[in-house]
Amino acid sequence: MTRPATTRSQQKAATRDRMLAAASELFAEHDYADVTIADIATRAGVAHGLLFHHFSNKQGIYRAVLDGVVAQMDSAFTTPVGADTPTVIRAALRTHLSYLATHRGVALRLIVGRRHPDPTVAAVSERGRTRALTALAESLGLDPTNKLMQFVGATLVAAFDEASSWWLNDPDPIPVDALVTSFIELGIGALKGVQHLEGCPDLHGPLATLSSAAAMDHRKRTT
Repeated sequence: MTRPATTRSQQKAATRDRMLAAASELFAEHDYADVTIADIATRAGVAHGLLFHHFSNKQGIYRAVLDGVVAQMDSAFTTPVGADTPTVIRAALRTHLSYLATHRGVALRLIVGRRHPDPTVAAVSERGRTRALTALAESLGLDPTNKLMQFVGATLVAAFDEASSWWLNDPDPIPVDALVTSFIELGIGALKGVQHLEGCPDLHGPLATLSSAAAMDHRKRTT
């Protein structure tokens, strides 16, 4: 009897997920150059040919792993309609950092991914940052296409990447909530650095929102 198409489709999807999970583990444990298709196939318990069928090559499955990581991190910056913006910003950064901490290996690869020799891998890494910055800008009522806001975004991405990498490698890391506050304070400083430049939008509202978000941690520590 021929199996239903839906069952075959489900089996195919399950096999693909198993290969992605195996690849994610291996890329978290080892440098990209040290992982082979054979390693992934063995970890996933599938034939080598299946990996080539689904992903074409090692770079293809690496990009798929990074896509999954980026999608998970994107979800942290989804702002519910009507939500309290300072609370949402803190929660988004905390969720983002907590995800990095629990997926440390892949997170570090993603940060390094910006400098990956394969431009498509670098693009996956960059797209995640762009979407997160866009969501953050829009939650603050800022235009993410404004030239100065793009400059602020690029500055913050560089600072956050280096800080996140340092934090993930620190044997005695700063508490997540304290790091969230530091990141928010960096954002405040970056915006203040451009507020008097020509073409800068009115930043009183965004700065007040970020200050409220930073103050939440200060109030919590003094109560």
